[in-house]
Amino acid sequence: MKLHWIVLILFAAAVLLWLWLIRPALRRPPALKALRQFRYAHRGLHNIAAGVPENSGAAFRLAVEQGFGIELDVRLSRDGRLVVEHDPSLLRTCGVDRTIEKSTWSQLRSLCLEGTEERLLLLEEVFALVAGRVPLLIELKTAGGNQAALSRAVWQALQKYSGPYCIESFEPRVLLWFRRNAPQVVRGQLSGYVRRGGALIAPAVDFILRNLWIHLISRPHFVAYNYLDRQNLSFQVCRLLFRAPVFFWTIRSPEGEKIAARYHATPIFEITS
Repeated sequence: MKLHWIVLILFAAAVLLWLWLIRPALRRPPALKALRQFRYAHRGLHNIAAGVPENSGAAFRLAVEQGFGIELDVRLSRDGRLVVEHDPSLLRTCGVDRTIEKSTWSQLRSLCLEGTEERLLLLEEVFALVAGRVPLLIELKTAGGNQAALSRAVWQALQKYSGPYCIESFEPRVLLWFRRNAPQVVRGQLSGYVRRGGALIAPAVDFILRNLWIHLISRPHFVAYNYLDRQNLSFQVCRLLFRAPVFFWTIRSPEGEKIAARYHATPIFEITS
């Protein structure tokens, strides 16, 4: 066999492998279409200048009042409670240098957010507040290898909630858990160039994440991608060839809104004033 044929075969095999790695789920739950009709307020419709902290009851109430879907973050406390908080440490939001994963809810329940009277919430409290009036985009935040325990706890909580929702995570093993145990739940893979934003992950992991090779594990129903990284080839092929539904994060400008509209992407946004 001539060398050029060997090279051609190897190239074709590499392309097929790449496509297999980045392929999302090809069968998508009907609920996804309705979920994509909303714009999602990132950590609620927060604005600390107006006294409304992120991931707070006030931010969620404002989102509901204005008809926006809500993106929020969930972590698992030491005693198995689902606490709504983004950061690994509570230092920025609560002024206390401790983690949710190493704390009990009794140690956390009285903490207030960003110098306001708004306190940390449990996911079940958000369910009661929203009561199905707008959809929830629930990001699962893992720590210390707790992805199975967190996924199981979230799924148990979701079975008691009748409102519209979907889940997402940067951790593909969270999506794998739902893929195996609750395949009917709409799931999204968070991706992008996360090291640029300060995430403490290895360069190789960041490369695999932003190039969507983790779809091999998660096979998501949608891709939640950093819109600033939208020129990534794997993302473009996933979107165009596999027609993957796209959510863009985090939109903070009119230009970002225009880009999301141009890509037919569901925006996860923050207000800027």
